[in-house]
Amino acid sequence: MTDDEVRRWVGPPVRLTLDDGRVLAGTLHADESHGHGHVHYAVVSDPVREGGEMVTEVIHGADRITVIEDASEDPAAVE
Repeated sequence: MTDDEVRRWVGPPVRLTLDDGRVLAGTLHADESHGHGHVHYAVVSDPVREGGEMVTEVIHGADRITVIEDASEDPAAVE
C-alpha cells in the first residue's frame, strides 16, 4: 500500500495484514519525523497477559501493509 492509502486509517482500531502474512489488530499510529524516506507505523494492542504492558509492533513503511480493515467492532483491537 502507499502512505496515502494507509494515512486515512491512522487513529481507529484496525486489522491489517503484512507482506509476510502476519495479521495484527490494534490502533494504528504514524510517525513521519524520521526523515529517511518512509513513514513508521505502529499497531498498539492490549497486553498479551492480564496486567501486562501494551504491545507495539512497528512497521517500516506502508509498502509492508497489504490489507487494512476496520476493526472497531473487535474489542481486542481497541487500544
